[in-house]
Amino acid sequence: MSSQNSNRVRFAFSVDKELKINSWNGELEKIYGKSLNEVQGVPYYEVIPRINKGNKDAVIQALKHGKPVILNKYHAACLCGEVKGTIRVSPLKDTTGKISGANVVISAYPSCIVWKRLKQSERLLDIGKIAATFAHGVRNPLNAIKGAVVYLREKYANEKKLIEFTKIIEEEISRLDNFIAKFLSTSISEKGLSETDINVLLKKVEVLTSLQTQSRKIETIFEYGNTYPVTINSLHLEHAILNVLNNAIEAMPSGGRLMVKTQSEFRYGTEFATVKVSDTGPGIAVNRRADMSASSKVKGKGLGLFITREILRSCGGHLEIKSQRGLGTTAKLYVPINKNG
Repeated sequence: MSSQNSNRVRFAFSVDKELKINSWNGELEKIYGKSLNEVQGVPYYEVIPRINKGNKDAVIQALKHGKPVILNKYHAACLCGEVKGTIRVSPLKDTTGKISGANVVISAYPSCIVWKRLKQSERLLDIGKIAATFAHGVRNPLNAIKGAVVYLREKYANEKKLIEFTKIIEEEISRLDNFIAKFLSTSISEKGLSETDINVLLKKVEVLTSLQTQSRKIETIFEYGNTYPVTINSLHLEHAILNVLNNAIEAMPSGGRLMVKTQSEFRYGTEFATVKVSDTGPGIAVNRRADMSASSKVKGKGLGLFITREILRSCGGHLEIKSQRGLGTTAKLYVPINKNG
């Protein structure tokens, strides 16, 4: 029931005695692509399908009898399908008590494909706004981190392991800064495609996450199989892998085992390089693929997994997640292999 209620949409408009539109809510504006200025003064049935009760106009009936007309389980035609729900037509009265028009409220569950695409677009726009704000906000902290890294490298020049970390951090800061500079002008699929060795990339990720796993006493096992190069933006792929790894690490706040394995796999007529990430965390209640919408929220992880999925989709790959409560979670990233690159 809660799922249904979350999908219910309220369409509303009002008309005068001549059935001409006076008001028109935002949901109708979205689905019909017409503002109030465009429809005001136009008979409602010239804009949306006429609302009938039997073979009579329900709005006319409400105006004539001065009583509300309620239509339950009503099916109304839409741009590319239909909406199903309840329609309430309520007479409106002026200051003298005379009927001056009617208010129409449609409480429905749209099955129209246009509506679904509009809602998906809204979610993507919300993500874009969040991402743009984030992109602008991280540049100053990045500069501060870079300054601190330079200081540490110079002060502890003899610490081999520390120098290895500072070198990686500086490289990542530079790449992130370049990424942010290009972020607002191009899409995921347009940026910096190159031939990438997943094993080489994953070895760097292993170093980057090692301090985090050590501090949480998480046992890590990385197995590097034989894979061919893939064509993708290496920074995007790195972020996609880190999103999944960070989710796994966060699922095991103290102790546990993190297993990461690369290999080649032939599937759906295509050969993929895969990165399999398994944890021994609490898991989730329901098995699911990573085709969740951008609005999915599992302790704040929905956006990261959504971005990972979109990165993989941009190169013809995909993300799969399998989980069972008490038995941990396994995520598998599929990236098409480029043997002819």
